[in-house]
Amino acid sequence: MMNDAAAPSPIQLHDTLLGKKCALETLTPGRVGIYCCGPTVYDLTHVGNARAALVPDVMVRFLRHEGYEVKYVRNITDIDDKIIARSQEAGVPALELASRFADEYHRDMADLNLLPPDVEPRVQDHMAEIIVLVESLVAKGLAYAVQGDVYYRVAAFKGYGKLSKRHLEEMLEGAGSRIEVDERKESPLDFALWKAAKPGEPSWESPWGPGRPGWHIECSSMSSTHLGDSFDIHCGGRDLVFPHHENEIAQSQGAHGDDTFARFWVHNGFINFAGEKMSKSLGNFFTTREITTLYPPESLRCFLLTVHYRSGLNFEVEVPCPACGALLDKSAQESGVCPACGHQSEVEELRRRVRFPGLEESDGRLAYIYRTLRQARAFLGTAKQPGSEAPVTEAIAGMLPAFLEHMRNDFNTSGALGALSKPLAEANGLLASGKGVDKASRYLSLERFAADMGEVARVLGCFEQDPDTWLQQRRDMKAARLGLDTAHVDDLVRQRREARSAKDWDAADAMRAKLAELGVGVQDSAEDSVWDFL
Repeated sequence: MMNDAAAPSPIQLHDTLLGKKCALETLTPGRVGIYCCGPTVYDLTHVGNARAALVPDVMVRFLRHEGYEVKYVRNITDIDDKIIARSQEAGVPALELASRFADEYHRDMADLNLLPPDVEPRVQDHMAEIIVLVESLVAKGLAYAVQGDVYYRVAAFKGYGKLSKRHLEEMLEGAGSRIEVDERKESPLDFALWKAAKPGEPSWESPWGPGRPGWHIECSSMSSTHLGDSFDIHCGGRDLVFPHHENEIAQSQGAHGDDTFARFWVHNGFINFAGEKMSKSLGNFFTTREITTLYPPESLRCFLLTVHYRSGLNFEVEVPCPACGALLDKSAQESGVCPACGHQSEVEELRRRVRFPGLEESDGRLAYIYRTLRQARAFLGTAKQPGSEAPVTEAIAGMLPAFLEHMRNDFNTSGALGALSKPLAEANGLLASGKGVDKASRYLSLERFAADMGEVARVLGCFEQDPDTWLQQRRDMKAARLGLDTAHVDDLVRQRREARSAKDWDAADAMRAKLAELGVGVQDSAEDSVWDFL
């Protein structure tokens, strides 16, 4: 809930339509309606899909933290050209294929700790509403039917191009080279609202004959059905600005009026995989599932939050030789032959061995935070609670206010994560030694740190897991990724523990050195010794 001690700054949100940040003023005070263009479900999600879903997820979490009542709608596009094409390739009914990949999408989003939307409409369940919307556009002269197809008459909507900052004349000049010619259309820019049925495709009855909706009309219909003709925030990837969102505006405002539809447009930036470092044979994108098989899903979530949502995100990739570890350039990736050792690798083997330096940095940072939380909770569980008040250290006292101010500034998760750095260092200093710090102040500072990190965790959807469980998962995944023999490590740890019990310190130190050579460190307690990566 809001902090009543000091009036917070208003939430600022960058609006693509205006091209600037504005104070968030909602249609109904204290309430927010959000629509996010969800996936077209014909394959496993890639990381770009994950980022487009994560941005509104964090927005919803933060708005609820600030006391807003949020209705979050994210659709599933289960009828589309891509789905039909893939279903025909696979010999599977289109709706069956879409249902399968919708389930896979839900699995990936749950792994990334995304909140389920309040409403998740699917196209096939909104056919009646879509047909009514198309009929209203035809009645207004904004659409026309031709041989079972219905097209939007772009020239009849005066505001067309305002979101993407494109001029109709320029679009028409360039249309010849970019848009398939259809002599039945009044203009090459006119787009399909309804498509006449073709053999083997799913279809529904309509006033224009059997057919199915176009892509753009689907979102106009589903958003108005569940949020009304006007709502507060429309989200999506930057690639949707044109034509999808531009066409949504034309349809929705054409049907309901110029002052209707989304008040704010929020678009996240692109993800750039590996720049020019990946060969075509290895591909230039990875599915979310591929990455979360190699790294904890929370590490990917945290990595995606390290850059402001409107900025592009460079997803650097390194391809090491499975035999000697030498990094392979594009030529070596293409041939599969390591120039350093001559090892021959198949494409799939190399894809399984890729490394993501930026993601690994976030993974290490996340491990540092979980270790700090584990130690802080252990300290608070055993230390004596002070009987008097004492000041909390300045860095820890200022952590949550600074974090929230960054979030109020256009949901700046990058700055918000940066606001945790100094308090984390201070908490570790207090845990390592209480020298020079009043006992009560030490306890209360760590207590405040742990409590405020809980609040941070609920907003970011990170740091919420049990630290021991997460660190164990991370350790095992990293060991598998690096090909480390965990049984051998466990045996060295056992030998070291036995040497320590026998007070054979030289042997214990020798075991520690062997573990260090493997990149492994040991944390000892009265009950046990636990290893992890350094």
